[in-house]
Amino acid sequence: MTNYLGVKTFFIMLAVDILIVLVTFFLFSKLIPGEKRHRIWEKYISSFSRFVIYLFLVTVIINVITALIVYSLRYQKYLNYIAPAVQSVLIGFIASCVPRRGVEEKKS
Repeated sequence: MTNYLGVKTFFIMLAVDILIVLVTFFLFSKLIPGEKRHRIWEKYISSFSRFVIYLFLVTVIINVITALIVYSLRYQKYLNYIAPAVQSVLIGFIASCVPRRGVEEKKS
């Protein structure tokens, strides 16, 4: 007999992570002005090699801090649920920094 509880949990966590990404995307889009987001994009994300290196370092730091907090609170069995949720906040921030207007488009 197969275990459907794991599959059910997977899809629930998938929906929660997608929801977190969308909420943080709209939250960062509203809180950070467009010009500042564009400067962040130009400084850190426009160069793909720098972006990959920064993204790797930030995700490692976030995972280490998350693991330390989870272990100190003795919630080790929930680490596989908490760490992706925290990473979803980073994904929402990066997605909000992507420029939405073309180079030729004028401000209105």
